Amino acid sequence: MATQTLQHSTYVYNEINVGKYIATKHYQLVGLDDPKNKLSTLVNISKDRKCAKSMPDYWFKIKQGKKYSEWLTGLFKTAIPLIYKGNLHKRKHLTLFKFSNNARTLTIKYFENYYTKDLTNLLPLFTD
Repeated sequence: MATQTLQHSTYVYNEINVGKYIATKHYQLVGLDDPKNKLSTLVNISKDRKCAKSMPDYWFKIKQGKKYSEWLTGLFKTAIPLIYKGNLHKRKHLTLFKFSNNARTLTIKYFENYYTKDLTNLLPLFTD
């Protein structure tokens, strides 16, 4: 029986306004392998301020029009350093986030209509 590969979109963002904010980073889309942008050309990652019971390390927002959205998901640590997991629309869409060593580049793997807690087969997608 053949193993099915999960379909996902890969977004690559570069940091803009480097060093302007202490607890927040803004990123602009520089690469997308899907003709339909399901996220945004501008995204925002902020450090958690320990206010939520779920205790993520970071929070993720997208730019909608002239303003950023409400928090879409928290980013939670995985077994691999610099890779975080999140979900959109109440665990409907899995999102995996990988920061470069200096956090200037952010890569997001977006799995539409797919969610799992077992990331064993998905984390190797970032070993390219």
